Order: sequence, then C-alpha cells, then structure tokens
Amino acid sequence: MAKAGMAALIAVTLMLGGCGEKSAKEATPTINSSMTGVMEPTAQTIWDIVSSAYNAKGDGLDATKLSDGQWKQLSDASHRLHERAQMLAMAEHILVAADNEPILGSQAAGVKGEIGPAWDAASAKVVQARIDAKPDLFAQKARDLATAADAINKAANTKDIALLYKISSGLDEVCDACHEPFWGTDEPPPFPQGH
Repeated sequence: MAKAGMAALIAVTLMLGGCGEKSAKEATPTINSSMTGVMEPTAQTIWDIVSSAYNAKGDGLDATKLSDGQWKQLSDASHRLHERAQMLAMAEHILVAADNEPILGSQAAGVKGEIGPAWDAASAKVVQARIDAKPDLFAQKARDLATAADAINKAANTKDIALLYKISSGLDEVCDACHEPFWGTDEPPPFPQGH
C-alpha cells in the first residue's frame, strides 16, 4: 500500500512538474511587449540618469551628481532589464508579437522607401522568420543584454561610477547588436541630398 501511495505521489508530482513547465513557456512575453513595456523604458531610465551625471568636460561621470534615489532607480531598472533579457534568452520559443499586437513601424512594412532597403520597415512576420532562422543568435544577444544589465545593477548597488560609465556608454551598441540582424538597422538614414 505504501509503495502504491508513493508511486501515485511521484506520478502526480511529475505531471504537475510538466504542467508548470508548460505554464512557464506560455508565460514568456512577446518580444514586442518586452521591448515596449520593459526594455525601452528601463534603458531610457538608465540613459536619462547617466546623462544627468556627466562631468563638466563630458568625458566621464560625477558620482556626486547622483542621489541615492537615482542609484536605486538604476538598480531597479537594470534588474528589470536583466530579468526580461534572461527570460527571453532562456525561452524555448519566442513570439515576436501577438496577432493583435502591432510592432513599431508595422504600418510601413511592405512600403519600399526611397533611401534603400536597410531602412525599410520589417513586419512582425519578417522579424519572426529571422529569429526562427537563428534562435541561438537571438538567445546570445539576449544573454549579452542580460550581462550588461547585470553589470549596471552591480555598479548601481555598489555606487561604482567607473563601472556605470563603462557599461552604460556601450548599452546602445548592445541593443543595436540585436536590432540589426532581426529588426534591421535603427541607424538614421543619410541626410537627403539637396536639402
């Protein structure tokens, strides 16, 4: 009887464990909701606070320009950024956007621009195909972002202004390194001739 009870307990545990894994997979947010709800606002918080701390020469940061509240904001923002990037890096499958979820520039997708294909808007379907073709690259780019966010979090929690400067000054490049292969360039197009 005890063996049968133990076997039943193990079977239920395994079934529930599998259900938990399925729920975790289903709970992975879309890239679009991650970008608009977490990545962009947390990165902007980091950039805004760091920008307020530049020294008079503009070649470094001055820790005395940051309040305890700003250090806390940096810690919170970088923690959220790290958690979401890590979640996306570890996801078994990534969905760019839900069916009713437009991505930035989607209204222009399919419209050929005059300045070249590098600046043509990509649809969610195109971005999804690019990620599906290179899921390991996407995961690596997400891990790179998680690593940068973790370093900013460490800098914020220890009030290490040199580390904050080093990592935050390269954060845009970390972001662009993922945008480029999957979304397309976010560099501004060349200034139009004759203007």
